[in-house]
Amino acid sequence: MKALLLMSALSLVLFVGGCNNSPAAPVPGPAGPQGQVGQTGQTGDTGDRGRMGYNGDTGQAGQSGDRGETGDKGDRGRTGDSGQTGRTGDSGQAGRTGDQGAQGQAAPCPAGEHRSTDHDSGRASCVGD
Repeated sequence: MKALLLMSALSLVLFVGGCNNSPAAPVPGPAGPQGQVGQTGQTGDTGDRGRMGYNGDTGQAGQSGDRGETGDKGDRGRTGDSGQTGRTGDSGQAGRTGDQGAQGQAAPCPAGEHRSTDHDSGRASCVGD
C-alpha cells in the first residue's frame, strides 16, 4: 500500500507539473496579399470671379493766370509839357488745364452673361443672357 501511495503521489506531481508548462510561441505565417489602391480625390471648386474695376478720377481744372499790372504814368513837365504815357503791363498767361484721370478697365462678364449699358446713368453692368 505504501508503494501504491508513493506511485499515486508521484503521478500527481508529474501531472500538475506538466500542466503548468506553457506551449511554445507559434511561428508567424507568411505575409497577406497587398491591399487595394485608394480612390482618387474629388476635383477642387472653381475660384470666385474678380471684382469690377473702378472708374478713374477726373483731372483738376487748371489755375487762371495772374493779371498783368498797369504801367506807371509819367511825370508832367514843369514848363507845361505833358508827361509821357506809361506803358501797358503784360497780360498774365492763361492757366493750364489739368490732366484727366485714367479710366479703370471694365472686368469681363462671367459665362452666361453679357455687358449692358444703362441709358439713363451710362453705367455698364453684366446681365444674364
